[in-house]
Amino acid sequence: MLDNENKNPIINEELTQEAAPASPVEELEADNIEAQISEDEIAGLSKKQLADKLGEYLSLDDIHSIFPAASLIKKKLDEIIKEEYERKLSVFMQDGSPAEDFEPKADPLDEKAEQIWKSLNAKRLFQRKQKEKSAQENLSTKNMIIEELKELLKGHENFTASYNKFQALQSKWRTTGNVPLQDNNTVRENYFFLTGKFYDMVKISNELNVLDKKKNAEHKTQLCEKAELLTEENSLKKALEGLHNLQEEWSEIRNTSKELKDNLWLRFKTAGDKIIERKKEYTVQLQKQQQSNLAAKTALCLQIELLCETELVSHKGCREASEKADAIWEAWQKISFVPKSDNGNCWKRFKKARLHFHQSLDLFYAKQRGEFTNNLEKKTALCLKAEGLQESTEWMATAEVLKKLQSEWKTIGQVAAKDSDAVWMRFRKACDHFFESKNNQVLAKENSLKAVVTSKEALIAKTDLFEPSGDIHQSIEDLKKMQEEWAQSGEAPFKDSDRLNNTFGMAIEKLLERIKTSSQVDDKLFYRLKYEQMLKSPQGVEQIKKERLVIQDKIKKLQAETDQLENNLSFFGTAKSKNPLIAEYQDKVEKIKLEIAELKTKLKLIPYV
Repeated sequence: MLDNENKNPIINEELTQEAAPASPVEELEADNIEAQISEDEIAGLSKKQLADKLGEYLSLDDIHSIFPAASLIKKKLDEIIKEEYERKLSVFMQDGSPAEDFEPKADPLDEKAEQIWKSLNAKRLFQRKQKEKSAQENLSTKNMIIEELKELLKGHENFTASYNKFQALQSKWRTTGNVPLQDNNTVRENYFFLTGKFYDMVKISNELNVLDKKKNAEHKTQLCEKAELLTEENSLKKALEGLHNLQEEWSEIRNTSKELKDNLWLRFKTAGDKIIERKKEYTVQLQKQQQSNLAAKTALCLQIELLCETELVSHKGCREASEKADAIWEAWQKISFVPKSDNGNCWKRFKKARLHFHQSLDLFYAKQRGEFTNNLEKKTALCLKAEGLQESTEWMATAEVLKKLQSEWKTIGQVAAKDSDAVWMRFRKACDHFFESKNNQVLAKENSLKAVVTSKEALIAKTDLFEPSGDIHQSIEDLKKMQEEWAQSGEAPFKDSDRLNNTFGMAIEKLLERIKTSSQVDDKLFYRLKYEQMLKSPQGVEQIKKERLVIQDKIKKLQAETDQLENNLSFFGTAKSKNPLIAEYQDKVEKIKLEIAELKTKLKLIPYV
């Protein structure tokens, strides 16, 4: 049996006199970059930054502790993906395209983020099951230790064996991990109650007591050394987590000599304070950086608010404004966290202005889509008018109408891109059809006129070369056929008409002279036959009129000249007729009168038309 006298309350004394320092890890977790992230802190991160952050989490050993932060990041990612989808849909619909036709291109980054999230969930579930399994195993181990302590308290073994076994059970307890949270207090209270009972029931010799304290001192010395090594750890997070674990282990060691206890505790606390001081310095630097980030983000808020005041009046203006807004948004995403004291106000201000800007864009394009629809109706109406005229053969009048429709088309604004080419091609097709038909008709007419010119020039050459027979009637008949052939050859182009008609007329006159000479007929018969033929064509009638006017005009001029000469002769009075000047004047008068008589005779032969 164990000796229960001289109870030794060493462990209970340790509990009351040596409290563990406040855990620096708890302080870190209040701002933990990994485990504690607020919605405001990630508000400005880009989709890639958020996806990369999720990827970092995937490499951590303890997914459970960072899962709330990961869930918040996933929520923000979903919001960005949704916003991108809505923006792409809005751009797609700007030209009037229906929403149901929108098929966005898959973003590899979205697929990557989704795969990371699935992997995080799977790893978290696996770790949770492993932790639960490990916690249950630890609970079984600690319950077994408690049962063995109960057996030890029954005192079936000698003191030395009991103490050695007690030490072994303590060591095993310390190296056994966590148990389920709901069982932690119970097993721990049972364990300390039984260890306390052990010291109460066992009369520990000074030698064994010193030995126990020595071993505990050695253990605490090792913890001090580990804490001091942590002060050299580059990763502040790893240093704080390591210190937290050492504190937990330190709290399990109770029986230490009073002369060593304070020194060991001071050594351990000094190393811990260095790590905590590093954390404080990091926090100060972080706060300075966050203040700088806040100033930069505030400047971006002002930029996006000024952009909201821009009046959107054209697609080009909207595109330029959107590019500026995108540049501001990219700049925002490159800036990290702001102080928590801001309470998300900067992000709310920026988000509100950005939302207002995109609403202005949506309003502009909604209005533009209405204008597109109205313009499409107007252009479709012009297409119907053009199509109704495309088969018309009223070339000049229809051409003028179509030109007016084309001018009207230019005054109508834009239509949706998906309709622009189709409606324009429809209108152009109708116009082109008409003008091609018109051009073909004009070309055919030009070719026909060219053929007429060629035919008439050939007839002129034929007339110039024609040699009349001695029979006046046959010659006149030949002349008649030439005139009929001329009339039947068609109407020459306006620019060639006078030239051809005059040339042919002169050729006919020359032919008539040749007929007159070859036939040896009197003038009366010749001119009668001549004018009979001339009266049979419009050109001949005009030529007769012209000939009459020329003879009449010539008679008037000769008559005036005769009157002037006779008037001059009257000044000579009764002068002798042998005066050479008088004789010259009288001779000239007689010649002019003879010419006038001939012209009058010729004039009488010309028919009135």
